[in-house]
Amino acid sequence: MKLKIYQENAIDDLLNKTKKLLGYSDGKKLVFKSPTGSGKTIMMAEFLKQLVDDREIRQSLGFIWTAPRQLHIQSREKLENYFETSRALKCSYFEDLDDRKISENEILFFNWESINKVDNIYIRDNEQDFNLSKVLGRTKEEGRKIILIIDESHYAAGARDKKGEQAANKLREDINADLTIEVSATPIL
Repeated sequence: MKLKIYQENAIDDLLNKTKKLLGYSDGKKLVFKSPTGSGKTIMMAEFLKQLVDDREIRQSLGFIWTAPRQLHIQSREKLENYFETSRALKCSYFEDLDDRKISENEILFFNWESINKVDNIYIRDNEQDFNLSKVLGRTKEEGRKIILIIDESHYAAGARDKKGEQAANKLREDINADLTIEVSATPIL
């Protein structure tokens, strides 16, 4: 697929800002704003491919991609097709994870609304010791940095959980990523 010039420029900008922000301690946030129909998912796919191929990045990276409703399924399919030839990144759901952790250059896809439900099977403690906090713990124990991508973040920004907290803020806190990238045509800042 041939990218348009504005897409290449956006990817370069994302890459430069991400490399800079990964150099800081504490979780940072980056907002990727692009109009509806501009190819945000494809731009993110190419950005992720370039990020993991970048020789300046000396850290091991793992990714979590969250989206509202069933958009995480659609995004996973698009990214899986995009990476089919290069195999630059592996696209997984929770049950696909090897060794109950996010491997290097692996993207874990989630519906963010389901993560915010306290009784969710991926959140609560269980006998198998297989929930999101344990997966994140094992991933970070290996020295891997986590990049959280909140697709259509404007939906998450206004959504509230049962306690009235903003869902996006709670999601960021729970995952405690090294970098959060919010993707939206209309971000709420």
